[in-house]
Amino acid sequence: MSEVYPSDNSLLNLTSESETGVEYIETGKAPYYLEFRRLLYRLLLGSRRANDFRVFDEGGLNIGVKAGKCFLGASFTEYGGSTGNTLGDDKPHIYIYLNSSGALVIDEYSSWPNELVPHVRLAEVTTSGGDITAIVDARSFNMFHVPGAYYYDSVGGQSFILTAELTAGSTVQIYNAAAPFKFKVLDAWSVAKSADGGTWKLTDGSNDISDTVTVTGTDKMIDRVGTIDDAYHEIAAGWSLSVVGDGANADVIVYINCIRVS
Repeated sequence: MSEVYPSDNSLLNLTSESETGVEYIETGKAPYYLEFRRLLYRLLLGSRRANDFRVFDEGGLNIGVKAGKCFLGASFTEYGGSTGNTLGDDKPHIYIYLNSSGALVIDEYSSWPNELVPHVRLAEVTTSGGDITAIVDARSFNMFHVPGAYYYDSVGGQSFILTAELTAGSTVQIYNAAAPFKFKVLDAWSVAKSADGGTWKLTDGSNDISDTVTVTGTDKMIDRVGTIDDAYHEIAAGWSLSVVGDGANADVIVYINCIRVS
């Protein structure tokens, strides 16, 4: 379905656009070319920031990236732009982004970083036959990403919640030797999904992080860990985190409050 324009009379009576201040050219205005350039000038001023970090085709397998400014976490980043970035040929997915240090990354083999890892997504590019066949703008991921509740500790950590859903005391591996960054477990609690009892606990695959939580045999009840072992509650990048059920009864959703650390 096509988007509807205002009525002809409304369009002809418009003198300016309220949000941007761009002025419309009056009917019969002369010299027309000067009015057109004024209109174009205002439009370019209003759209200038939309050019930040734009990835563009330079011909062949080369791309350029426009300059831009943004915040990465609590750090202000200014990228100066670049040209002559050569991509690999015959790649269906090439991920272009700025990493947590504000450096340009061209990833031809993996994917976007985990959403909890600070980065700025720019574009996904496809190459074939010695040429760039598609550039999909990914900057809207940053514009419309809605973060969770954050707070910062002495090393600038970012808090986040992990979840695991246990059925009949199942064990859920949240990270199996694949934690994307180092973080600490601060707290954990469960919400019962049934009237079954049972138990659960947090482990790093080898050591218990929490005590064993006894689930109250009442649907919707909340049960919380009593202790967190400070010898094991820090999970290094590439390490594991699991919620271990009793193997028989616990029907719960477990919420784990964590904070990223450097």
